[in-house]
Amino acid sequence: MQLISLRSITLSYGHPALLQGVSFDIERGERVCLIGRNGTGKSTLLKILSGEVQPDDGECRVGEGVAVARLTQ
Repeated sequence: MQLISLRSITLSYGHPALLQGVSFDIERGERVCLIGRNGTGKSTLLKILSGEVQPDDGECRVGEGVAVARLTQ
């Protein structure tokens, strides 16, 4: 069962795009770690998951009854 599903997420604050064609699923029981260099869109991706930021293109689905929370830096 997919708790969170992202399909072809694209977000740009100029050129080049910060996120381009990002797709993944998080299923029940999975543990996920997000790593990357500074400025690569990790926090922005989490903001999309929590609904704070809307992507330019693509779809973000959060399963019914699933709560997404985020601790700011």
